[in-house]
Amino acid sequence: MTAKTFRIKEKSKLDILIDYVLSLDGGITKKALHEAGHHWHDICAVYKLAEYADNFSLGRGGASYTEVMPNTTIIESGEVIAQVPQQAQYDGPSVLWPEVPVIGDIEDMSWFRKPAWYDRMAVMVSAGKHISLAGPPGIGKSSAVEYLAAEHGKVLVNISADAGLRRRDLTGNVELVNSHTQFQVAQYLAAVKYGWWAKIDEVNAAEPDALMYLNSQIAPPFSASFYGRCVKVHPDFRLFVTYNPGLVGTKPLPPAFKDRFFPIKLDFPNERQLRRMLEANGMPSDKSWTDTIVKFGGAAWEAHKNGRMRYQITPRRLMDAVDLVQLAGEDPIKALAQAVIAAVDSHAEVNALKNVLGEVKRAFEFGRL
Repeated sequence: MTAKTFRIKEKSKLDILIDYVLSLDGGITKKALHEAGHHWHDICAVYKLAEYADNFSLGRGGASYTEVMPNTTIIESGEVIAQVPQQAQYDGPSVLWPEVPVIGDIEDMSWFRKPAWYDRMAVMVSAGKHISLAGPPGIGKSSAVEYLAAEHGKVLVNISADAGLRRRDLTGNVELVNSHTQFQVAQYLAAVKYGWWAKIDEVNAAEPDALMYLNSQIAPPFSASFYGRCVKVHPDFRLFVTYNPGLVGTKPLPPAFKDRFFPIKLDFPNERQLRRMLEANGMPSDKSWTDTIVKFGGAAWEAHKNGRMRYQITPRRLMDAVDLVQLAGEDPIKALAQAVIAAVDSHAEVNALKNVLGEVKRAFEFGRL
């Protein structure tokens, strides 16, 4: 079928309406149309144009247009010797923006207990800051961000970088749908455009191209480019990153990148905080065996901190031990051996953990704890 190029009359009603929808930073509403002097039924012509044209799209995310120029015929000595396009015909996919994710329900996080640094984080987010949370795994970094988003009624996009985050994971990919190509925009890019919040866990495992891309949203020019297009960062957009400094398989973050965030540096919780965290997740508060779990957690972290082992204990592993005691009736020492030590592959780390567990056991036996 022969390709056809049509020109819309300059300054016509349709021309003015198309210019208007292209100027919008987002979708079209009846109120906005009315305030601009347009009528809702007029938009039907624009939607029809988007339906039939391959260089114009219109959807809930806004409108996009790619200029198309007709071929110019070059004639020399009365003969056609070439047909040179002044600009390549549009051959790109339409852009499909993701649906709005569900906002978290704060009632589903009734187990969460606000840490001491939570209010400080909330204040800095309200001041327009992006937040970095650095600390060992499993101490509630991600949960705090999720709770804050739910508390403020904000959409939160969760992204994990532990598999090696690339720029394309942040922007999106071209997909083939019903024999037509379309660009499926990633949720992160939608967050940038629409003012959602985004959280990237283990950001120090991300690839350099991803970090460079992130930097362009939190530093000048405060924009996000994708597939020949560019969107400005919404003023309500907030970026949270979490990471564990020095974790195996990660890289140091560039100082210029880190400097764009308000930093919150966390340590492993002390025994009182650890007990409170475990009890919030289901550990009973009236059982004497819980002392063994809590003391082992603190001692294992001290062993890591003092260089006796590289393994980092997490509250998740301790909760597995709690479950073994409660559900299977295991002795707490054996439960810790199964839930924590059995999960470690390194022989040296296993021996170090066994030594810590032995010290805790002997301390309880001789009444020193």
